[in-house]
Amino acid sequence: MQLGKTDVVINFADGATGSSYISAVRLKNGSTGSLPAALAQTVTAEFGAGSTFIINGNNHVELIGIDIEAGLYTPALLLPDMTAFLNENTTVTLNKAGNSSVGLYSYISGGKIKTKDGLLVNVNTDNHSTVYGIRAQGISTPTTVGGVVELEGTSTINIVNGGTGSTGILAHQIGGKVTALKRVTINNTTTDSTAMLYGLWASKGVIDFSGPTAITLDGGDANSSAIAATSAGTVTLTGAMVNAGNGRAFYASGQDSVLTGNAAQYNATGTIMSSSNGVIDLTMTEGSTFTGTSLFGTTPGTTNLTMSGTGSVWNMTGDSTLSNLTLDGATLKYNDTSTLNRSTFTPKMLTIAGNYASNGGTLVLNTVLEDDTSTTDKLVVKGDTSGHTNVVITNIGGNGALTTNGIEIVQVLGNSVGTFNNSGRIVAGAFDYFVRPGTAISGANANNWYLISDYSPVIPPIEPIPVVPELPVIKPIAPESPAVPVINAPVYRPEAGSYLANQSAANTLFMTRLHDRLGETQYTDVLTGEQKVTSLWMRNVGGHNRFRDGSGQLRTTSNRYVLQLGGDIVQWSNNDLDRLHLGVMAGYGSNNSKTQSKVTDYASKGKVDGYSAGVYGTWYANETDKTGVYVDSWVLYNWFDNEVKGDYLGTENYKSRGVTASLEGGYSFKLGQHEQASYWLQPKAQVVWMGVSANDRRESNGTGIKHETDNNLMTRLGLRAYMNGHNRIDDGKDRTFQPFIEANWIYNTENYTVKMNNVSNSQAGAKNRGELKVGVEGQLNTRLNVWGNVAQQMGDKGYSDTQAMLGVKYSF
Repeated sequence: MQLGKTDVVINFADGATGSSYISAVRLKNGSTGSLPAALAQTVTAEFGAGSTFIINGNNHVELIGIDIEAGLYTPALLLPDMTAFLNENTTVTLNKAGNSSVGLYSYISGGKIKTKDGLLVNVNTDNHSTVYGIRAQGISTPTTVGGVVELEGTSTINIVNGGTGSTGILAHQIGGKVTALKRVTINNTTTDSTAMLYGLWASKGVIDFSGPTAITLDGGDANSSAIAATSAGTVTLTGAMVNAGNGRAFYASGQDSVLTGNAAQYNATGTIMSSSNGVIDLTMTEGSTFTGTSLFGTTPGTTNLTMSGTGSVWNMTGDSTLSNLTLDGATLKYNDTSTLNRSTFTPKMLTIAGNYASNGGTLVLNTVLEDDTSTTDKLVVKGDTSGHTNVVITNIGGNGALTTNGIEIVQVLGNSVGTFNNSGRIVAGAFDYFVRPGTAISGANANNWYLISDYSPVIPPIEPIPVVPELPVIKPIAPESPAVPVINAPVYRPEAGSYLANQSAANTLFMTRLHDRLGETQYTDVLTGEQKVTSLWMRNVGGHNRFRDGSGQLRTTSNRYVLQLGGDIVQWSNNDLDRLHLGVMAGYGSNNSKTQSKVTDYASKGKVDGYSAGVYGTWYANETDKTGVYVDSWVLYNWFDNEVKGDYLGTENYKSRGVTASLEGGYSFKLGQHEQASYWLQPKAQVVWMGVSANDRRESNGTGIKHETDNNLMTRLGLRAYMNGHNRIDDGKDRTFQPFIEANWIYNTENYTVKMNNVSNSQAGAKNRGELKVGVEGQLNTRLNVWGNVAQQMGDKGYSDTQAMLGVKYSF
């Protein structure tokens, strides 16, 4: 029987009774009576494309859209097949459906419904009745074949406001079977929060989908299941998008109940649960995501999960357990909802009853990174481990601390062949942490894996002193080598060195001395003979600095450049002998540093760029012969942009600003002179206040940063020896030169210190240091002066600083 486009609308009056169910289309062959099989006929009905079947019920009557009853209830009276063909874009709608209503129903042996693209089944109930979108019904005892539904095209099933047991697609009892070749979409929503809903459910029946599936459950209870195999039912999937709400995404319960996910992409939210010997076997390929937990029922089942591809992730939202887990490049991420707040952090544990295998998989754990007692997520493998796993740790508000035995993150009860290692930096406060096997930690379980923040420096053994035998000769007894003590030391992050380098540079880039800034400042006016000091000057500085931190683990090198401009704006004399002049100056400076850890080989780069502006003043007691006292002072306001970038960490940007000020004084003695030159000795002293600081801040990884040296006083005591003269060939010219050598002792009241959470680290070797400087200052003519020098500073613990400067001044 072949029909064209068919439209059926049935309206069932409110309150009407008297019928057990109503069907829009019903194909029935045979009966429950005693008709002989010979009387049965094969019936086939094909409906044209775009057919619609609508039944409007009254919430009390069972509605069936397409009903196929192809056989009798006893195996002895099975009848030939009956098939309904639904062509493209067929719609079946049941409104106000009562209990047991079904959109498409294939019942008992030989009944079959075959559909094409665009099938739409809507089942709506207003009183939370138990309803079904598609149902393939078998019988409770073995038979040749039960009811079958073959979805050959795309299909959509919508269930609205169903009660407990409402199901999108059900294969029930032996012989009930539903197959699909293309995408099947199921939406099962209800306002009944106590309803147990299903998307796909094979209860003794078979569901076999070779196309992808999309299932959404909304509003049911925690026992709802998007995909379920129970009572020896089997479900086979090939890719799925599942949102089970607060229910189960995949569920298998009962002996011989099997839910298989063939290798494909899966995106699922919910719980995986196997119970009472049910089996779940899922293979998720590249791009898959699973957000939820995996659990066993009171009587466990078997759950095997394989995830492959670097884009595949299991976001584990709570404690979980499964049978076997394989990560082939995929990521297992323990989700954290505490927003890095340790007070609300609840650690999670994954227990694998069988084996764990990884081929470059990634394990992302949350840990309060501190000492051995730190709270942490954990992986427990009761079987064996194999392959390599990369470990990423998210710090949950830990301040960092020294570990002794380590923080246990992986426990292996079987054969521990697999390896684990941190894939990037694990940092907290001033510390670097590392994933290490128990075999590398004294007193730890050799099978397990730990986070440590300590290292043991290699201490060479003490060479034994041989015993010289006395006559008669006897065999010497070699003394035992003394035990090598184990010293645990924290592993400091190289970023500490970058913060120290930035802090030091911000306070010292624009620090000047009188001769660094102005060279020889006196000259005689070519017309009147009156001495002047009005000028415009510029200095260029390049320098290289090296220092270590207080632990000795970090070595920092930096290079700097400074350009300063200035000029006198006013000058006067009080007694025709002295001279006082005031000026303004401004500058640009930059410093680039690199810190390397000798323990981890990790590195960090620091950068400072900034400007300064201020005033200076200089007073000479005797302008005529340049003997006697001089006093020089300056005040600068400085502002900088700072940057710290550690290996495998994000860039940290911050600002610093503040005032620096200097007071310098000296006394010039003339030691002697001859026709072309005079010889001088100049003791001097300087005090510099350094007030450039940065606000306390927090790194993106949660580490608090505090700069603890905001008001350092640097003092300098020095002696300068110089000659002031010219060559014979310059007799009668306005050209003079002043070569000099200068030695200084520099002292800082504070070491530059950075506090990372609760751990401080300081610049070593810079508190006391010596300096030797050589250079020359020259007047090329009455208006143009140039000067240059090279300085070398040395401190202890490897501190050194090398600087070269070139300056020029033009007098008006």
